[in-house]
Amino acid sequence: MSRLRVLCVAISGLVIWQLGIGQIQAQVSPRALQLQEQAGVPISGVVLFRSIEPLHSNGLDEVGPNGRCNQDPIGSRQNEITAFANPLNTDIVLTGSNDYRNGDASGGFYRTLDAGATWQDALVSRGPTGTYDAAGDPVAAIDQNGRMFTWYIAFDRDPGVDNGLYCQTSDDNGTTWLTPVPVAEHIGDPSPHFEDKPYATCDIVPGSPYANNAYVTWTRFLAGGGAQIHFSKSTDGGELFTNPIAISGSTNTQFSCPTVGPNGEIYVVWYTYISMTIRFDYSLDGGTTWHLDHAVAPFDDDFPQNPCGTWRIVTYPVVACDISGGPRQGWIYVSWVDNAGGEPDVMFTRSEDGGTTWSNPVHVEDDATNRWQWFHWMTVHPETGDIGISWLDRREDPGQCLYRTYATISTDGGDTWAPNFPVSDVESDPTTPTFIGDYNANTFKSDGFYAGWVDLRNDDGDAYAAWYRLALPAPENLTIHSDGDDVILRWKSVDAPLYNIYSAPSPDGPFDTLEGTTTDTVFTDVNPGVPALHYVVRAATE
Repeated sequence: MSRLRVLCVAISGLVIWQLGIGQIQAQVSPRALQLQEQAGVPISGVVLFRSIEPLHSNGLDEVGPNGRCNQDPIGSRQNEITAFANPLNTDIVLTGSNDYRNGDASGGFYRTLDAGATWQDALVSRGPTGTYDAAGDPVAAIDQNGRMFTWYIAFDRDPGVDNGLYCQTSDDNGTTWLTPVPVAEHIGDPSPHFEDKPYATCDIVPGSPYANNAYVTWTRFLAGGGAQIHFSKSTDGGELFTNPIAISGSTNTQFSCPTVGPNGEIYVVWYTYISMTIRFDYSLDGGTTWHLDHAVAPFDDDFPQNPCGTWRIVTYPVVACDISGGPRQGWIYVSWVDNAGGEPDVMFTRSEDGGTTWSNPVHVEDDATNRWQWFHWMTVHPETGDIGISWLDRREDPGQCLYRTYATISTDGGDTWAPNFPVSDVESDPTTPTFIGDYNANTFKSDGFYAGWVDLRNDDGDAYAAWYRLALPAPENLTIHSDGDDVILRWKSVDAPLYNIYSAPSPDGPFDTLEGTTTDTVFTDVNPGVPALHYVVRAATE
């Protein structure tokens, strides 16, 4: 962990000490004097205290380990990432991808039981055994009972032949899975529709009249021409799905996304390519009846030529709703990637009246380099109402090639956004792959969010994920004194559940030695046993 990384987190000012005869004396280094001059903070006889605010990069500075979700040998491809956290325990997360470990693509799904510290393969499927050549477009969801749902399309490679949309479920956190259940299936039909690009969710709203219903929307490429958004639901935990119904008025549509409102409302968005608008529709009775769809915002997907690689870039709308019970309950949010500024940017709008009217779109990313941001996803935290968005970002590479995953959080309904911060700890080079998927993932964590993305550090693609969250405020008024050979630190509370105390031999760090953890605002380092140490205190949640 770099020095800047540590100093970015919510930590106190710096105190330093040197072991003397019967007392602890200040160790005033040239660097400390420089910092004192910059900050205008005096040095007492026994302690140096100074603010580290000039070293803060931004507030969004706590990121978990980057985890490789798929556990197959390095060398095969994974792309098109999905993710959903267990509402009963958000340390349990189900992710998925197009998974090529068996040659052609399958629907691959992976789980973590410890917030991303470790990952296991959960399911790799092409639908009914021996029926199809390939599968893909994975979707993950988990209901209020912890039942895991996976959806994917399965198909033969020859055009105009068998295909279907399937769901599989697990009640033991992904250890075992029931056989595939068809949502839509075309086997032996000489002129079938083609089912494409599903996305899905479960009703996880406590007290909802439709609690634990599973909803899936997708694009049906009609045998006679055109493409329409369809909807189906399961009210019995994925054992059976209703007959598909068309919910889009247009037959030139793609990339749908559903979400659930605080009273069990179902909201769906998609693109219409004739009018180049994001469309919105809703159901107030669990998906039995639907209203006329209407426009949210125009979009521009006429992206410039990819400056690095031959893979495609597509754009899609994501919808999410505040179900937290807070002051913005019921607000609906839509995000997408737009080329209106001449290069891909992440955009955002909201509705405070059930989708009737929408705010003027705003940029989510704060990049000033005019470089690409794309393949995003958005989540509204079900308990706090905070909004988390993550995406692929080229801002760090002047050559417009390498990318990292970036993220941001809004705590006020999208009025303001925390400064963007990288989630992936290395850059990916997309020069070689011909396909890196069409979308990435985001889901909620108890105290933040998870981002999921296609990562190229090992080969032509892996599914990676990591949690991210807003840092807690920095502890203030850190002081230090001696008690015999012991060191006692005190600070002002910032209402954090825990405080971690770190030390380093130099004021420049790295502060990566954990001396201890306390729930109090005082800590005693018993007989440090070294001539001098520098301390910082960090507020923490775990």
